Amino acid sequence: MLSQLPPRLWRGRTAAGWTALVVGLVVGVPLALAIGLVLLATGVAAAVVVLVASLLLFAAEWAWYAIERARRQSYPWPAPAPRRHRSRRTTLSGLYLSAAPRLTGGVARLAAWLFSPLALLIGVVGIVRPRWRARPYLAVYTLPALLRKTVALGRRRGLLRDGHDAVLLGYDGLLQQRFPLLHDFLRWWDDPGAGDDYTPSPGLVDVSAGLLGLELGPHPDPLGRTGLAAGAMRRRSVHTLRDLLLSQREIDDLCDPDLDERIDTAVIRLVEREHEGVRHWIVQFPSTKSWHPRPGVAPNDLTADLVIGAEHEATITRAALVTMREAGIAAGEPIVLAGFSLGGMVAAQVAARAHAAGFTVTHLVVAGSPLGRLPIPAGIRALAIEHVLDPVPRLDGRENRVRLDVDDSEVLVTVKAGPALSPGFRLGALHQAIAYADTAGAIENEPPGAPVVTLLAELRPFFGGGQTVHDRAALRAGNLPARPAVPFYLHSTVEEGITKDALRQTLRRLAGVYAVDVYQSRGGLATTILWSADILVRTLDPWLAATRRAAIYRGLLSLLGRRRAVGIHLRLQARATPGLIWEATLQRMPDGRWRETIDITVDDRARAADVTRLFPHGVRTRVVLHRPDAFEPVLDGAGV
Repeated sequence: MLSQLPPRLWRGRTAAGWTALVVGLVVGVPLALAIGLVLLATGVAAAVVVLVASLLLFAAEWAWYAIERARRQSYPWPAPAPRRHRSRRTTLSGLYLSAAPRLTGGVARLAAWLFSPLALLIGVVGIVRPRWRARPYLAVYTLPALLRKTVALGRRRGLLRDGHDAVLLGYDGLLQQRFPLLHDFLRWWDDPGAGDDYTPSPGLVDVSAGLLGLELGPHPDPLGRTGLAAGAMRRRSVHTLRDLLLSQREIDDLCDPDLDERIDTAVIRLVEREHEGVRHWIVQFPSTKSWHPRPGVAPNDLTADLVIGAEHEATITRAALVTMREAGIAAGEPIVLAGFSLGGMVAAQVAARAHAAGFTVTHLVVAGSPLGRLPIPAGIRALAIEHVLDPVPRLDGRENRVRLDVDDSEVLVTVKAGPALSPGFRLGALHQAIAYADTAGAIENEPPGAPVVTLLAELRPFFGGGQTVHDRAALRAGNLPARPAVPFYLHSTVEEGITKDALRQTLRRLAGVYAVDVYQSRGGLATTILWSADILVRTLDPWLAATRRAAIYRGLLSLLGRRRAVGIHLRLQARATPGLIWEATLQRMPDGRWRETIDITVDDRARAADVTRLFPHGVRTRVVLHRPDAFEPVLDGAGV
């Protein structure tokens, strides 16, 4: 029974109460005064610290301004004289973006010496407390050794466990099992003779009804289900290096753990093409999709990052080797391993094990991945793309080795670039697959050296027509739960609000639209968001008009302003022209103008007459610059 006090009548203080009050005042007043003096001293000390920090920051702003003035080309943007509040913020933002990756690399280089005393102390404590016992005990003076100890300590607490077997399924089969209606719609979309209007096939299994144990009627709006547009636009070809990085963004979006219409899995993509009678393969691996410290069903998470950094074999690596074997890749068939961020680390680890597994890996292509400490076997020719302000390639505290002699058996060509950023953009904007895709396109257009020209020529047999794309779903065994993208709430990562749904419903009401998906594409750091809109339409013709596109941009930019995202991305596919995908990425430039990058993807289903009619100027990547006021007015969610 719960303890409680009955109501009673208050008759004033007793003698004991008055005595306690007097004693409390006698003791409490001097004590409160002393605490107040301590708080005053603390406040004064904090004010002095803030003043000193402000002076140092002011000096750093002017020093950075002087450095930028002396440079031949300012980057990430020209630093204005820090005289006013707005110019100071712009200068400080540029200083922060430039300093953060360098500090990351410096800390990573010193991490072993910085944390080794703590690691040794933990080893001593582990002698008497088994919960703190983890290898290595003494050899903790390198970054991989520290990561090994961190992973071992995590495993004792149920964290960072990655010793699971891999479960591999065809992505289409898994899609049919988890989302029957989505699979049924995609089958209709890919069949030109199935009519212009979609009707769900009779007898579809209702997964939701089965899970809830309820008798539910048919879905009132089948085309209103999320995931239809994104699923229909899965890539069927990879023709260029830029396409390879755009494909990376796609396989990452196919397994976003925070979207209900996505499967919590790691998508491994295999692209098969026959060239001169020999099958050539591209095998592509996903990046980190969950930053939760506990392993989930999808093996591309924080656990995999740390396990590979600790030089252990991750579940995703084992899954990759099994996937390649089940795909029927024979000995002697050339293979390109590719990936972004974690995907690049997985590719390097697979490359180190490929020969023993009977595979012939000839090339490695990675972007935004820390490769400095990962061994790359002789005979594998590697191309690594890095953004100079991206902190992720510096996380291992070691620069990539320089192996530029393309006639040698060891070739590692690293290309560093600085893509355009607008003032106020966050650091994570540089660690995105789509940003690296733009850099890859620039490398193809103007290769920065003879070794790059040679590697691009060697990669051509893997690209081109006649490709077959196979998507495989990799999961950890053991009935593990799905994990969210981040283990705690972040305003800039998970806030959606009514604006997203209102925009999606508005797009659906436009003439000729079948289905729309509006979602946050988290390709890169956990706090980096690229808002995407995938739209399935009857025909592309009206959407290629600049006025129609500008109206769509206005709506998306309103969302962008409220959600503090780093960019927007638009993809369209029409039922009347199979095999064609039109897509665009929009971002603001330092001078206030808008930069629009337009891509047209053409696969083997496309008809030559459709390509010529819709794109008379060709299908090469095109960049369009718009005036600063081109998409005004940009309204907030309240329309004011």
